Amino acid sequence: MIFRKKEKRERIVNPFEREIFPNDSRMGMLMNRITDNPKFSRISKPIVNILMWAILVGGILWTVRVVLFSYFFLLYKVPTGSMLPTIEIGKHVIVNGRSYGLRVYNCDIDNVRHGCISRKNGGNLPKHNDIVVFNNPYYANWDSVSFDKTKYFVKRCIALPGDTFEIRDGYYHVSGFDGELGYIKAQDEVEEVTRDSSAATNQNIAYWTAPFYHPVYHWNMREMGPLYVPKKGDRIVLDTITAPIYKKLIEWEIDKDIMEKDGRFYVDGKPFTSHVMEQGYYFMAGDNALYSTDSRYWGLVPEEFIVGKVVMIY
Repeated sequence: MIFRKKEKRERIVNPFEREIFPNDSRMGMLMNRITDNPKFSRISKPIVNILMWAILVGGILWTVRVVLFSYFFLLYKVPTGSMLPTIEIGKHVIVNGRSYGLRVYNCDIDNVRHGCISRKNGGNLPKHNDIVVFNNPYYANWDSVSFDKTKYFVKRCIALPGDTFEIRDGYYHVSGFDGELGYIKAQDEVEEVTRDSSAATNQNIAYWTAPFYHPVYHWNMREMGPLYVPKKGDRIVLDTITAPIYKKLIEWEIDKDIMEKDGRFYVDGKPFTSHVMEQGYYFMAGDNALYSTDSRYWGLVPEEFIVGKVVMIY
């Protein structure tokens, strides 16, 4: 009887597999064990290769997603209907965090004060009708500006720093801007519903707008303004007429309380008559004009509170 020496079959390795999973690596040894098995058929080999490639590509895509959403884009879920019908309740928005310059915190995020946030890599300024996300600027109460790191609003930018904003017969107007502002169909509804103020109040609509209960201002969602939106470098004279609108903005910038006595204003016991604004402010409003709580009620939004521009809704 003649015995022939059994020839050892040379294992053929995919060159891509060898490059990605070296033989001395754990993955390489696992691949060798699987592919050297006599039960490993010609059909199984390509399937395993495909699975390995899928895992690799999936890992790369996941890493790219993490990088993008950590440094460039942010994802938020919209829980309310203030932007209906543009953004439905429960929808998500993707925000470009670099659209207006990437925000950098120069202080403890749990104790943000004016001047703590700067912008990196430039960026454009918000434009009329941009849909933007920003930190809630009045989370404690509507009488003072405060930074809430956990709560964000999504609204439409209606007025920019240096604009003069008005509402006439329910429609938004900005001096020097001839285009449409906001969601016009919703403003049509405001014009119709608010012809009778008592009827509007009976429908649980917040008819009166800020400043509330003031003898000079009787603003409401049908007739409001003119309201000047401060820009950086503007000097605001503080008196009994301007204080209801700008006092809380100035207090945010100087980080001190402004006290009033006999129609005069004081800081640390010293007379305080004016202030040069250190940043620009914005008027934000929801598209669902009848049922949106926005700058008509709580006031203007500081530039440093703005996160970025909405680039996708899904």
